[in-house]
Amino acid sequence: MNLFSHKKASALTRGFVTALMMLTLIGGQFLIGKPAKAETQQHRWAGDVPIMQGWKIEPELGFAFDSPNGRIVMIFASTSADEDDIMAFYGQTLAQLGWTGGAGNWVRDAEKLVIGEVQTARGALWRLMLQPR
Repeated sequence: MNLFSHKKASALTRGFVTALMMLTLIGGQFLIGKPAKAETQQHRWAGDVPIMQGWKIEPELGFAFDSPNGRIVMIFASTSADEDDIMAFYGQTLAQLGWTGGAGNWVRDAEKLVIGEVQTARGALWRLMLQPR
């Protein structure tokens, strides 16, 4: 295989992996629209964790996989919502789903969920990180 073909194959492989991750995070098993009650908004979901309305997911920055100790999901998103609104949403919503905690740190069974603002090369983004305890 000449150098051009190898580079082209590598680019195709990277493109395929990126597309697969995006499909998985956006339309596959990790972000799935769930029916909402009539009096509430419909939310997108990462596994069984809701994604706040208005979050713009950055799929190329996130990932999800199962480890020997449990699942690991990292999602990055931008939003115009302020921190108080974000923490209020997750505090109320996660409590209904059996999570305990607050202020960006929740636990349920053998998992922990950390939500916080992080600085990236793209600027400030919100990171939702689900991992084993």
